[in-house]
Amino acid sequence: MYLNLAKHILYNSLGWITHPSICTYLITWRCELNCFMCNIPDIQDKSELDTNQVKSLFDQFKGLDVVRITGGEPFVRKDLEEVVEHILTNCGPSILVLNTNGYQSQRIIEFARGMASSGSSPATFHYRISLDAVGERHDEIRGVKGAFERAQQTLEELVGLRKEKKFCVGVNLTITRKNIDQIEPLQNFCQRLGVDLQYQVARRDRYLYENYQEGERQFELDLFDSFSQDEIERIVEGVTRDTTSFDFKEGLAKRFFNKGLKNRLLYGKKEPDTQCVALTSHIRILPDGKVPICIQSNTKVGDLTKETLDELWFGQKIERYRKMVRECPGCWMPCDVIPSAIYTGSLLKALI
Repeated sequence: MYLNLAKHILYNSLGWITHPSICTYLITWRCELNCFMCNIPDIQDKSELDTNQVKSLFDQFKGLDVVRITGGEPFVRKDLEEVVEHILTNCGPSILVLNTNGYQSQRIIEFARGMASSGSSPATFHYRISLDAVGERHDEIRGVKGAFERAQQTLEELVGLRKEKKFCVGVNLTITRKNIDQIEPLQNFCQRLGVDLQYQVARRDRYLYENYQEGERQFELDLFDSFSQDEIERIVEGVTRDTTSFDFKEGLAKRFFNKGLKNRLLYGKKEPDTQCVALTSHIRILPDGKVPICIQSNTKVGDLTKETLDELWFGQKIERYRKMVRECPGCWMPCDVIPSAIYTGSLLKALI
């Protein structure tokens, strides 16, 4: 992985293209919850690849460092174990990340036990549980009664297993006006469990799911809520207060992101910053096999059910979209910023 990382840092600095090393796969649009800030439920076409199509798709990769499986909710897919096993065997990632709402507690724990026991790959699993508040407030935001209780059970059982099974556990928090006062309670909750809390502020421009014109994005921070200055200061104070990291590498990335978030929200400064690796080191694949530019753009650069990965990745058509990435004002979302900071060397430069 580290040799490939060095290669990508060099290639990204020179503007050269090689096979992607990070794949974020939205395995399904389906989800048991109905979060108020999410518009996936409004999507009309929720088609997704079947098991054999997914396997054929991942057979085309020349090896991956990191695979991130998200959605929707990955655990609504009955074939998730089979798909993950295939990815581990054929792509050999060092890290496999699973983002989940934690609602299907028993299924998730059985999955974690089974994957750890199979011994099919040396990959380290990272389970990221989405929590937006403690108790009933989380249920209100997520639109389903009992969602917090289920997620808490999942989280506690994963924490109990992680040392024996050698995987990582963390929590993702999406900040809106409905949960600014929940930042500190969630920090305390996570600290008691010994897990890192990763932040993002909900954005309005959910372009991946909405019908916007190509190249329409013009702002780095286009937030879902209109925050007052006091609210922004409360957010920054809460994020800045979180200095505890239970995983060294995740802690470095979190501090990089949090510092950038603070400088952007409070001072309008793009510092630290990073070149984006969307369509160079990082590929996203939607449930139906289409490839968007990134999570903030609904512009599709290709369809992996109609063309091969190599045809898409090394063809001429994609170059106009890479130009759009280079001209993009940025987004400062952890799912894009952190891979970019690592695969361009920006994280290392910031440390130095």
